[in-house]
Amino acid sequence: MRARRIHRKKTAGFTLVELMVAVTGGLFVSLAVFALAREGSRFYNREARIADATMSAVMGFERLRADLGRAGFLARPNIRKDPYLCGDPVGDTTWPASLKKLASIRIMEGGSPANTTLTAAGVDPDAIVLAGSYSANERFPIWNVENAGGTYVVYLQQNTGPLARLNYNASANKAGLMSSLFGPGRLLRIVDQSGEIQFGTIDSTSVATSPQVILKQTPVLKFRDTAGALCGLKGNVTGASVNVVNLVKYDLRNLKTGSNFGGANADYSVIYDNPHPYDTDRTELVRVELDHTGAPIAGTEELVAEYAVDLQFGITYVETLATTGDPTIKTFEPNNAAIPAWAGDLETEVGVNGPHRVRGLRVQLSVRSQDPDRETNPITTNFHRIGLGPSNSAPFARVRTLQAEIGMHNQMAVFW
Repeated sequence: MRARRIHRKKTAGFTLVELMVAVTGGLFVSLAVFALAREGSRFYNREARIADATMSAVMGFERLRADLGRAGFLARPNIRKDPYLCGDPVGDTTWPASLKKLASIRIMEGGSPANTTLTAAGVDPDAIVLAGSYSANERFPIWNVENAGGTYVVYLQQNTGPLARLNYNASANKAGLMSSLFGPGRLLRIVDQSGEIQFGTIDSTSVATSPQVILKQTPVLKFRDTAGALCGLKGNVTGASVNVVNLVKYDLRNLKTGSNFGGANADYSVIYDNPHPYDTDRTELVRVELDHTGAPIAGTEELVAEYAVDLQFGITYVETLATTGDPTIKTFEPNNAAIPAWAGDLETEVGVNGPHRVRGLRVQLSVRSQDPDRETNPITTNFHRIGLGPSNSAPFARVRTLQAEIGMHNQMAVFW
């Protein structure tokens, strides 16, 4: 009898009910763990995408800030009010379009291409064109400028500091070096021995006998030996110098087709090939160089910051008081309707206003996350989220905005 009881104790186990309860309980625990893991993974991916958007904004913003700070370097803040200019940008029909309105900064309020998503959100991004020497940081001495009948030939001094520092004489690719410095379509600033300034448009370069920059004859250069000439180049121009002036444009646009920039090299359509539901109408912060006519130069297009959704500029400027004649500092916040009169096309200047009086820029760049994170937009007083659905509807993606005040250190206040 005792042995039988011991045997029963050793063979006793869980009942079917106990097993079902255990399995069901484990299933619920597994489902809870799975749900938590899935939500944790979604949260991590969402925050990672937001972090990527923030990093993209910071990197693009720093590039934009650097270019804004360099605006006006070895250029002119306002060609139409320049006391040292030798030429007539208004009356001379040989001057190309971009040269006629050359200024260190040119803000176009709402100047970025129209976009359905941004318009629905009430966002109208600005565009800006900067003028300055972005391809080199030196002036190159010259020894002659020759009218070659159809073009002008500018002869650089070969054995001088700027070319020596670029190792020109020992370079195995002199033609490539010259082309990278003086690219076709850019502007060339010529400062003669008297400090007077002229501008030409670069056609090509040559290293056949010496380093040469070939200019188009639009605009026509002025020489002192011309009858009635009050300014211009004269004889041997030793002591004169030249430098490139680049025109750099920033705006927000969709890059789905290369035709946005008029060149096959600009085709960024590969980034839109992903069947992501919110990428079709996306916009990016884009940088491109313009030629002397204002057209984009193929191969200079750069995607600076992805998923950019707004770009705005304000200005700080010097105004002369009509009552006392004393200068005073004033500020226009972004979207102020008066900005074009101070920093727009030169045709919109009023009186003594103009970009030569601008002393600082306020720039704001906003980017969104790739994916939405809410079905509602709880904060509507500021630009915190943007609707990716029709008419700025759900779902909503988070927006990050960076801003900075940038001093215009290359403006020449002494002359105005």
